[in-house]
Formats: sequence, structure tokens, C-alpha cells
Amino acid sequence: MKRQLFSHPSHVLVALIFLVSLSGCGIIPNNPSQPTAAPGPTSAATAVPSPASSAATATTAPVANPDVFFQDDFTNPSTGWPEDKFDNYFIGYHEPEYYHIEVTSPNSKTTVFEPQKQNFTDTTVELKVLTNSTKTSQTGDFRYGLAFRRSGDQYYAFTISPRTKKWFVLKNSPSALTVLKEGTDDNIHELDKDDTLRVDAQGSNFVFHINDEIVGQVSDADYASGEIGFYVESFDSQNTHIHFDNLVIRKLEMSAPDEGGTTVLYQDDFTNPATNWPDRKFDNYFVGYHEPEYYHIEVTSPNYKTTVFEPQKQSFTDATIELQVLTVSKKTAATGDFRYGLAFRRSGDQYYAFVISPRTKKWFVLKNSPNELKVLTEGTDESLHELDKDDTLRVDAQGPNFLFHINDQLVGQATDADYKSGEIGFYVETLDVPNVHIHFDNLIIRDLALDLSCSINGGSVNVRSGPGKTYSQIGLLSNGDTVKAFGISPNQWIKVTVAGTDTPGWVSYSDGYMSCTPAISLFPIITP
Repeated sequence: MKRQLFSHPSHVLVALIFLVSLSGCGIIPNNPSQPTAAPGPTSAATAVPSPASSAATATTAPVANPDVFFQDDFTNPSTGWPEDKFDNYFIGYHEPEYYHIEVTSPNSKTTVFEPQKQNFTDTTVELKVLTNSTKTSQTGDFRYGLAFRRSGDQYYAFTISPRTKKWFVLKNSPSALTVLKEGTDDNIHELDKDDTLRVDAQGSNFVFHINDEIVGQVSDADYASGEIGFYVESFDSQNTHIHFDNLVIRKLEMSAPDEGGTTVLYQDDFTNPATNWPDRKFDNYFVGYHEPEYYHIEVTSPNYKTTVFEPQKQSFTDATIELQVLTVSKKTAATGDFRYGLAFRRSGDQYYAFVISPRTKKWFVLKNSPNELKVLTEGTDESLHELDKDDTLRVDAQGPNFLFHINDQLVGQATDADYKSGEIGFYVETLDVPNVHIHFDNLIIRDLALDLSCSINGGSVNVRSGPGKTYSQIGLLSNGDTVKAFGISPNQWIKVTVAGTDTPGWVSYSDGYMSCTPAISLFPIITP
């Protein structure tokens, strides 16, 4: 069967969509005359009915793990994936252990979906995939990966480009192919070496992994369920040959929340140099792993600053960032001042930094631009430790508002709207110290987790079931009571937890009768 390619109005993009039918586990649904291949029982691919799947297919082989809904290692062609050749691409089994898609023209895309045509909702999907260099043009770009939640011409795709080290989250509709999110990951392998892609899909929320590291997340509610398969798209590559291996669709294993109930987006305890933070020496500083459990930066001249950023170069917007950090006294000059800490929202020479000076007990919030280094706010904190003992720094970044913590205590806040998103890393600056050696440990980046609380300063305050006086009273707060807060409504009612229960309630904010940490101007706006 052949289909005519169509021209994209702006990019002259030639797009070809290949979809798999259930009845024949074969080729495009609206051509009933197309020959099909019948699936057969095999141990190479298994499928079981599950809460995540609406398919009523029978188990094709004994399933060792009931949490696995489908699995194929592509060693047995009888599992029913299609094999065919078209004008500008072909598909099929590549013995002894791959399924392949080869696109033989630029500006084309194609998809192939799991032959049992199961409909999945909340799942974790993993796939090994590589580019076969001997059958791929030496120049030109392309991308490939997992397609999921497919129904007709609607689906999402998580793809990588090994030549540019970029990844993309795509959304396809009958009228457009949209990039929902993209980023760079230097851990993407060269041609001929497997990358492992993983998608955790839960409702409208998706988390994306490359080689066991989270690289991004997206929320989109348009496609609630659908089929799972493969995606290949050529740009200016004349020929692209992709091998797919070890497809596993299993019960959802969303990235574990931390103790605060939020999702961890990135974490490193620096016990494994394979996480690829740089290890280099320069004229007046050096960086690298300090076994068994640190990353270090040593600056060997005064009046100098340097930064190192998370190697996957992820761009974060709203997030909570925590880091343990200390000064190594044996490798630091006995006199002189310096400061170090977290850098965030970095793009080029633009970034913010939250830094401390253990010798002066001072902290600073810095704003760096190509023209200057500016102090946005500063203060003193006597709880800062001496050299050789960890301090824990934390930044809560929400839009233009930032909260800063040292050793679990809120010490300051700042508002600046210039840098909306960017990379996260480390900052070290010498002032008059000739040598300083800093250890970094336990970097955690997670979903924004604000610690909000409010205290009653005088009289009593009614707790109501909604943000207004017309809602029923469900509790009462008295002078001295403190409650956990979640945010504030547009009409200045604060959502709180009623003491001793998990029941949410609302209290009216009033200056003089109530004090909140942080200031309510930094509370997130929420609606009932």
C-alpha cells in the first residue's frame, strides 16, 4: 500500500503516518485489502488484560510479572508487528533481536503501533533504541522514539536526536505537529549504542527519562488514552535506519515523591562519576568528583568566580532546589573571605545565585548578567556552620518570586521577573581569599514545595468550608494558633488545614490579626 506525501506550508515538511490495525496487526486501518500477518503465541511478546488497558486480548504466554501488560524483545516475528516496504520507508524484524524502521527520504515521519492495539491510560513505558550507522546517512538530522496515547491521528511522542543531543516531547493532531517541550541531554549516546527511553504517564501528567535520568515533564489533558508504538522522523537526513528493542509496558511507576509528597525531578549524591558532571582543571580553578561522596570546586586565585551547571542542561521554571555544601578547611586559605552556593535559572551569562559566607555568617542573593554582578538582597544568619560542616541551602522558585532557606529556616525572599527559567548548578566566588575548596553534596530538584503557614495574633478567626462568609463554619482558630497554608484565593481567603484533621478550610486574611510566612504576596493563587 502506498500513500501520497503532503507538503507542509512553511517547512515543505513531507509527512507520512503509518498506523497499525488490530484486525491484521498490520497496516493502515482504512485499506481492508492489505495483506496482514496473524499474531501467534510466543514467549518473546506477552500481553495481559489490565486496569490500564481496555483490550480484551488473551494472554499469549505465561506472564511472570502481573504488573507487565506487554513485552517484546523482537526475537520472534510471529508476535505480529508488520513487515512491509513503501515508497520512502520500510519496516520489519531485523534478526536476531530488533524491529527496524528505515526512512529513505528527508522530511518524512512514520509511526508503527503495538499490533494488539491495546488502549493504555496510566502506564510506564520503556524502550531501548539506537541508530544503525551503516544504513544511515553520514550527515543530516533526524529524531525517533516512543509514541503513546494514539487514537487516529492524535498521539504524543517522546523522541531523541543523537546528532544534536536534543530531546523533544511532541503532540500530533490531524492539523499540526507541536513541540510541547524540548531540551538537551549530553548523555544521549552516539550512533550504534542503545539509549533507554521511559515515559511515566499518569492522567494529564507525563515524566520523561533518558538512560535512567529524568529529563523533563509535561502536563497536557487532550489525549486521555491510546495505543503505544514507535516514531521516526527525518529532517535533512537522506536515509535513517532505527533499531527498536525491549519494549515493556507495565504498571505505572511514577517517579517517587520525596518526604514532602512532591516529585523529584533530578537528584545526585555524587557517588557515581558516570552522572557526568565535568571533571577538569583550568588556570585558576578545577572541578570534579571528590570520592567517595562529593563534587568539588577549588578556586586558586582571589577575586574570581566560577559556575558549574547540571550536565543534562535541563531548564527549570518553578521548582524547589536543595543542596548540602561545606568548605574544606585543609584546602582553603586560613584567612580571607569567599562565598558559594546554588546558581539557578541560568541561560548563557544570565542567572541568579543564593550564596553563603561561613566566615562572615552572611548570605547573599545575586543576579548575574553579561554586564554586572548585582546583590538583590543580603542578610546575616548565625546558624551558618563553621568550615568542614554541611549547611543545607534551599531555594523555592515560583515565577518571579523566590524564597531562601538555610538549615531549614527561611532567611529571605526576593522578587525579580527578568530570568524566567534556566539551568541549575553551583557557584563559587573568591573575594580576598587566595584559595578555597568547596564540597557539594545531595543536590535535589523537585516540584515546587512551598512551606506556608499562618498564625493568629489576636482574637478568633472562623474556618469556613469555602472562601467566603456565605460558606458554613467548620472550625475556629484562636490567638496563638498556627496552621499550614496552601495558598490564597483572589478575594484574599487563605486555604488551610484544620488542626488535627486532613480537612481543608478557608480563613479570611486580615492584617494585624494574622501573620503568614512567607508574606502573602508570595502565596500561590488558588481557587476552590
